[in-house]
Amino acid sequence: MVNRVCSARHTLCCLAFAIIGTSLAGCGPAPISIKPRAAGLYDEKQAIVHEAVDVTTDAPSAIGRADQFFQQGDKDDALYYYVRALEFDDKNKKALEKIADIHAEKGNYPPAELAYQLVLKQDSKNANALEGLGLIQLNTGKPAEARRSLTAALAIDPGRWRACNGLGLLADKEGDFRLAGQYYESALKIKPNMPMVMNNLGYSKYLSGDWQGAMQLFQAVSKLDAHYDTAWLNQGLIHARLGDDAAALQAFRHVLDEADSYNNLGYIDMMDGKTDTAYEHFQKAISLSPTYHQLAHENLKRLRAAGQ
Repeated sequence: MVNRVCSARHTLCCLAFAIIGTSLAGCGPAPISIKPRAAGLYDEKQAIVHEAVDVTTDAPSAIGRADQFFQQGDKDDALYYYVRALEFDDKNKKALEKIADIHAEKGNYPPAELAYQLVLKQDSKNANALEGLGLIQLNTGKPAEARRSLTAALAIDPGRWRACNGLGLLADKEGDFRLAGQYYESALKIKPNMPMVMNNLGYSKYLSGDWQGAMQLFQAVSKLDAHYDTAWLNQGLIHARLGDDAAALQAFRHVLDEADSYNNLGYIDMMDGKTDTAYEHFQKAISLSPTYHQLAHENLKRLRAAGQ
């Protein structure tokens, strides 16, 4: 089992802590100034599949086709036709925004960032593009740029809950938990009962030392969405830190198998200096695992090395 990388939301992620965070061929108008494929907005190989059935003749027909696929939840086909619309009309802001949003949702940050920047060249006050760009900058390690973009988005449209959440994450990273809480509360006023924001607010409270307040939020998230894994993992973290191993294991087992649950518990014990119980939990993880439990063995090595 590998460790998960965190980006837009708080979860318990540590080293060795196992958790489960175009220009188109064929007929058409004369070449335009922007070449979506060449610009990195669409994959050339994927386009070939669509070209055989593409009968769009102008930007409106391409947008209509794209919207149809988008409403059906078929983001891949929608992306192709939004890019196709951009070939007919390289200033089509709707197409650029949709291209950016779809790429951002997929985690394809370079083409998403490019598309957002192209939108902002046309409309520097576009709140959606500023928010989207800011979240990408946040997830790619550019905190100063992210803060500028997200703050600008909120100044234009105060109803941007994702921008509030992103600014909360930035404040947490700087240790300003009071400010972080204000941003998360603002996000929840815009988008009530959003599990991700509630979890982030809970983790912020945990970081500030308010473990009781954090636990209440994590438990509330689990009631809203029993499959929101990070809330269970964070409940397990607090139970473990409080010395309630049984409750911690019960929380972890909502997400992990028994072996990984014991490995998590052992890791927390190790970080808290509880070497004896950490050793026991790592050994338990190894004994329960049907295959070689690499993380538990690595954690045991670290524990033994620290004791020498």
